[in-house]
Amino acid sequence: MRRVPTVLTSGLYAIPALVGAAIAVTASRTGVYGVPAALGAALACFLIRLAGIGYNIDAPIAPEAKSKE
Repeated sequence: MRRVPTVLTSGLYAIPALVGAAIAVTASRTGVYGVPAALGAALACFLIRLAGIGYNIDAPIAPEAKSKE
C-alpha cells in the first residue's frame, strides 16, 4: 500500500501523457483545437514514449525512493 505505482517510476508513462495533455489543453485554450491538435498531442506522447523505450530512459526517482530499493 505504501509503494509508488510502477507506472509512475519505471519507464516513461506519466511524463508523455502529461506532455500530450498539456498540448491538448494549450490548443483548446488558444482556440486552435481540432483534429490536427489532437493528432499532434498524440504524436508527441507517442514519440516521447518511443524515445524512452529506444534509449532505455526511465522516469526520475526521488532520492529517498532510491535508497529503499
